[in-house]
This record gives sequence, C-alpha cells and structure tokens, in this order.
Amino acid sequence: MMNSMGRSMVLLAGLMLAPAQAQPVSPGSIQVVAYVDVLASASRQAAAVLERYRSASRQEPGALGVEVFAQINRPGGFAILEVWQDPAAFEAHGRAPATERLMQALLPMQLAPWDRHAHSLFYGGPAGGGRQGALTLLVHVDVLPPFAEDYAGELKAYIEGSRTDPGLLHVAVLQFLPPHANHFTVIEEWRNASALEAHQKGAVAQTYRARLAAQIGAPFDERAYKKLN
Repeated sequence: MMNSMGRSMVLLAGLMLAPAQAQPVSPGSIQVVAYVDVLASASRQAAAVLERYRSASRQEPGALGVEVFAQINRPGGFAILEVWQDPAAFEAHGRAPATERLMQALLPMQLAPWDRHAHSLFYGGPAGGGRQGALTLLVHVDVLPPFAEDYAGELKAYIEGSRTDPGLLHVAVLQFLPPHANHFTVIEEWRNASALEAHQKGAVAQTYRARLAAQIGAPFDERAYKKLN
C-alpha cells in the first residue's frame, strides 16, 4: 500500500502537469536554493562577489540557469537560484573554481555559512527565473511527515486558486531531495509588492496559511527578493 509521502508525490506530480505557466525542464535537473547572509555594511561588496560567481557559474557545463537576488528591506540578505542539468553537473559545480572563490570571498563578511539546498522540481518553470524589477518570494515549508499528503492537496488548491490573480508572473514548487522530502520551497514571482499584498489578503492565501499552520514542523519562512542586475 502507498504511504502518505508516496501519495503526496502522486498528487504533486499531477499538479506538475497543469498547463498554466509550466515550462519544459530536464527530468533529472537539480534545482538549488541558497541563502547568503552577510554584514549589512558589506552588502555592496557581497553583491559584487555574487555577481562574479553568477557569471562564472553560467559558463560551467550543465548550467541551465543561475540568478542572484537581494532581499528586500534587509541589506546583507541574498539568495541564489540555480538549475543544473543533472546531479553530475551539480556535484561538479560544488568543486568548481567559482564555488571555491565564492566561499573564500564571503568568509570575512558572512554572518553565517551559506544555507544551500538541492531540490527536484514538482511544478512550474525552473527555479532560476526572475524578471527584472519583479518581486520574488521564497517560502521554505517544512511539513511534518504525517501531513505530507494533506499538504499536497492544500498546495494544489492554493496554486489553482492563485494562478489567475493579477500580477502573478510565475510559480514553482521544489521538493528537497531525500531524506528531507517533507521540505519544500515555494517560489512565487509577482509584478510588484501591491499585487502580492492583494493576493495575500485574498481568501485563497488566507485559507492556505490557516490550514498549513497545523501541518508545519518549523516556523513559516517567507522572504521577499529582487533580482540583481
């Protein structure tokens, strides 16, 4: 008999087939979300370092997308979204000169070691998107394993109910690789802050968050970013 996590994967796989905003992605691709936190006084220096990392990483074999984002209203907060063709390309990137240079450059200014997670894609386009000037929301959702099936259903209802909201440009749902398959990153891209706030006030978002409250195993972690030039 299929367990709750298996049934949740089936539900999310069905969600992935929804045509709205879906883009072709390599089936074995690795979607990476990394959070970088540095001293506020070093934010400009860190941005330059991250931009150089982005340019170098894009030249590596298997790089399908690398973007860097600055956190809104929090100088020193950054995020990196990457898409790698397959696990081999992702692992090679971890040993690449661009990654080593980034680690060394961040050491004198970082508040904490970078927080980097590899995912598979469940829905939407690749993680490394981002339109210039748009607001990108990164939401880490840690669901208690017994609620994985329930969360899949709630997530499906949330996305289907939100896809026609004015200003929604892109949605992607990523799942952590095993053994942390009950962790997800939901990526939402909105035209501006007003469109996001209107969505968050709506019944669909309010219902989703209220029901999620009984399922999560860690505080709801939502961060807003804009893509670096």
